[in-house]
Amino acid sequence: MTIKKKEHDTNFIVKNIFNEIRQKYTDLGNELLKKPEIIEAFANRDRDELLRLSTPIYKKLKEDNSYFNIMNFYTPDTHDFLRLNKPDLFGNNLQSFHKITVKANESKEIQSGIEVGEYGIYYRVIFPVFKDNKHIGAFEFGIDIKYLMSRLSILNLHTPLLLVSRESAEPIYKHNESADSYIGEFTNNYSFVKYSQSTEEKKSILDIADKRIINESSYIVNNDDAKYLIFRGYTLHDYKDSDIGYFVFMDEMDYYMDTIVVIRWISIIATILLVIIIVELIYKLINKYTAELTEQKDILDYQAHYDLLTGLSNRVLFNDRLEQAVEKAKRQDGRFALLFIDLDRFKQINDSLGHSVGDKVLQIIAKRLQSVVRKEDSISRLSGDEFTILIQDLKQVTDASFLAQKIISSLAEAINIENHTLYITSSIGISIFPNDGLDANNLLKYADAAMYKAKEEGRNNFQYYSSEMTEKAFERVVMEASIRKALDNNEFVVYYQPQVDGRTDKLVGMEALVRWLHPNVGLVFPDKFIPLAQETGLILAIDQWVMSSAMKQITKWYEMGLNPGILALNLSMRQLGQEGCVDKLGLMLKESGCRPEWLELEVTEGEIMKNPENAIDVLKKISNMGIELAVDDFGTGYSSLSYLKRLPIDKLKIDKSFVNGLPDDEEDVSIARAIIALAHSLKLSVIAEGVETKEQKEFLVENGCDFVQGYFYSKPIPSDEMEKILNDEQSLRASK
Repeated sequence: MTIKKKEHDTNFIVKNIFNEIRQKYTDLGNELLKKPEIIEAFANRDRDELLRLSTPIYKKLKEDNSYFNIMNFYTPDTHDFLRLNKPDLFGNNLQSFHKITVKANESKEIQSGIEVGEYGIYYRVIFPVFKDNKHIGAFEFGIDIKYLMSRLSILNLHTPLLLVSRESAEPIYKHNESADSYIGEFTNNYSFVKYSQSTEEKKSILDIADKRIINESSYIVNNDDAKYLIFRGYTLHDYKDSDIGYFVFMDEMDYYMDTIVVIRWISIIATILLVIIIVELIYKLINKYTAELTEQKDILDYQAHYDLLTGLSNRVLFNDRLEQAVEKAKRQDGRFALLFIDLDRFKQINDSLGHSVGDKVLQIIAKRLQSVVRKEDSISRLSGDEFTILIQDLKQVTDASFLAQKIISSLAEAINIENHTLYITSSIGISIFPNDGLDANNLLKYADAAMYKAKEEGRNNFQYYSSEMTEKAFERVVMEASIRKALDNNEFVVYYQPQVDGRTDKLVGMEALVRWLHPNVGLVFPDKFIPLAQETGLILAIDQWVMSSAMKQITKWYEMGLNPGILALNLSMRQLGQEGCVDKLGLMLKESGCRPEWLELEVTEGEIMKNPENAIDVLKKISNMGIELAVDDFGTGYSSLSYLKRLPIDKLKIDKSFVNGLPDDEEDVSIARAIIALAHSLKLSVIAEGVETKEQKEFLVENGCDFVQGYFYSKPIPSDEMEKILNDEQSLRASK
């Protein structure tokens, strides 16, 4: 029995949530498309590397939202190349299942919307992927529709239920035997599936709903149990704008039922009373849902302006407050300071201990920052480990330095998390209004430049902005762009420095070293670009290119009948910590034709000590492949002898800093002799790098050093010059 029909804009809330989901994952996808290493791995169809690079992103999104479970990569013909939730499942033709992905591949434009698939109903955002303007496939983010239902429940929209049309649900039942575990029963006339519903109450309500046409209006209906209900529907459309089902919302009206039953037996006056009651009810309902919409608006407003992890204002609110501070200072002829704070080496915490520990560290950092600033000052988290503080009404410029020092001291205190004791340092840049700039954008840019200056000065300090910093910041941006371009244009080259048996002057091997052959500048040495490459993460792509190129070159020399000896390659901690590092190394060997016994991988002592247990585990696997291992820069990393004993290494390399003073510096003499003796006692060979004089070479040989490397024999040289040496019977005569 229908008593009253009333228009109700329930879809306002639902559409807002859909818009929020679409915007969030569109932004995340656009950020992912800016990562050249991911695009490169996808373009090269390097599934292991793509899995390694994408897994941290996938895990972080899963931690942020348990309903997020799809991050997939597809080929242009819509075969699944990589499913992050099921990496072992790939190569399937999904054209008949994932029509929205087909649409994205064909249109080469971002597509988003709801799609019913074999494993349920998901909101999907699909991105076409390009490299050098060539379409190489697509990737997607997907979130279960149950996330929307959970959001509606949180917002107190009573009994948010989902009816899916029988036709739409067919793919789930047709292709998935376990569909009953997450798809509910059919309604009485089998026209809808009650998605994830279980209670008897919901069953009876939905059977009523099944008997009538559903639209985005409100009804008061009566079921068989004489319960009156407010029933509202919201039509659910898929990405093609086709109807696939409905969200329905119910509120019981038990309070009014006795009155309605009595009114059935009394006169016109009672009917008038009923009308008054219903009008009052409608008025209360309007107030109720107005409050719900207000609450929803407040939630969306909070999410738009505050960082959900730390509770601090986010970049959007920070930008607004910075603009307000500028306008206020201009009106009142005032002054304020902007502090840009970056945590030093925070990425190492995420990489070694995981993002959950990293998130807890950020929460503690936020609380410590709040404890040292005044109430009128504003703290924001811009992104990752970057924070800003606005110091209002600054009396003296030096006041900013007092706060900066307090922050450095506060953040440096030990943090204890999950049986780990961590020590965090910070680099802080400071810009002052109006001294350094009169607009918000420049003040932020200048504080950022000052922060990088603090890092250059050794970290764990603060720096005020100066005009020279802007030039350096610009140079950094240009340099980073140039490195990315160099990788794309194959501007890097491999140079080789001979390693020699000092007793016979015979070549026994060589170390591969990278150089940058810039088209305008010429030859660029590593100290000019490697530090920035390490900071930006580009070092991984450079290291892998060097390894692959050098392996192909030494294979070519062996095939020519030459004897280049052992090829020494540097293995960074970033590579060592890669998921699938050993498998990737095996793949490079296979693709280049290089034999394991031709290789020696050098790992610095300092890199090993960053995560010794992991290093030992991975190095054992590499050693089992037949590849020799050496500890580079030995004596500088403060390693424990117990770790050294456990490492599966074949050689120690004496650092150049201990060779420089030979044979006159007593300390260098003692250290060099101790390293040689230690190595031989452990049945390891020894090589010294940085040998530049005859006296250094003779001292090392006389004291039992097996091999030497340095300018005394040869500087690093390109492959064609090395080939001439190899053709000269592997004998090097130094320019003594």
